[in-house]
Amino acid sequence: MLGYWRMWLPDDVVLRFAVYSALGLALATLLVMIQVLVFSELAMRRERRRQAFNLLWRPIFAQWSLGGEPDGPLPSLSRGQRLWFLLQWNRTQLHLRGGAQERMNAALRALGMQAVALRLLQGRPQARLIGLSCLRHLADAEFWPAVEQLTQHRNPIVVLAALQTLTAIDASRAMRLTLTLAQRRQDLALPRLIGLCRQAGPGAVTPALLDVLLGPDEDLRTRMAALLPYADPRAMAPWARHHVDFGSTASVQIRYGLQCLGELADPIDRSRILARLDDRRSAVRHAAVEAFAHQATRNDDTALLPLLADENWWVRQAAADALVALPGMDSVRLARMLAQTTDRYGQDALRRAIAEVRR
Repeated sequence: MLGYWRMWLPDDVVLRFAVYSALGLALATLLVMIQVLVFSELAMRRERRRQAFNLLWRPIFAQWSLGGEPDGPLPSLSRGQRLWFLLQWNRTQLHLRGGAQERMNAALRALGMQAVALRLLQGRPQARLIGLSCLRHLADAEFWPAVEQLTQHRNPIVVLAALQTLTAIDASRAMRLTLTLAQRRQDLALPRLIGLCRQAGPGAVTPALLDVLLGPDEDLRTRMAALLPYADPRAMAPWARHHVDFGSTASVQIRYGLQCLGELADPIDRSRILARLDDRRSAVRHAAVEAFAHQATRNDDTALLPLLADENWWVRQAAADALVALPGMDSVRLARMLAQTTDRYGQDALRRAIAEVRR
């Protein structure tokens, strides 16, 4: 048989090597195809088992959330199924509120699955995220030390999930930790910090943010000023007034100070907001127009009309929106203001604002 095979091989060494290479490649391709088929079949079987598991436990979860007890003994959970259980439990909790969530928490504790969630914090990033999600729903102070350790993790997604869990446990304490971490972790980007502030609420954000804004780090103060809209404007008003009155270089802090005063809408801030309508920086002028719109009166068109000729597109649009929204504004006054506007770009901005109001 071997001799018969050699009859088909070319005599040239190079060609013979090419034949062997082609045969080797064909064999490797065949093995890869077999591997793909085997893994696909295993994955399909695993998915069928998981779907059966979910179908088995979904009615039990529904009974727990309604305060009932399942009929008969609970199904046993193997080591691999515990992860499926926590995933399904997390998904169920996302659709529940109030007492239903508390009943699901009690059921999890009755099964001792909170210990499994804690052990997941020592696993791979995916497992850590599942464990953190479970502990976030439980929101128990006993989990704080274990979760806090993960705020030093190199993976920013794990750090964010840990901070979300800590915020659910103790929002005020978590916000102080979050803003402390933000000083040395640039991967805690502003959108992530804003999400945490929304979760924590103004009552927790305000004292922690004030400590930062009154601190010595100028770069950090400038960066954290963007969180001002998520704090209590009444508590932040002194800081905002100081920067609106005396700020000269950090336009970011002035802008967010103006936004804070606009939300507060206190008449005592009227003059300081008007003073910033003539600021040399277009971003500050834009913020001043939007802040002034919150407390503008019927006769404040005289302060806003000149801004329709501003060189900055955003300022013109904000001024037009503020004019159209003035108290007692009617179509006759709007037509008169449109006729008085000589700047064609300002006319376009005012026409756009009028059309949106009438739509």
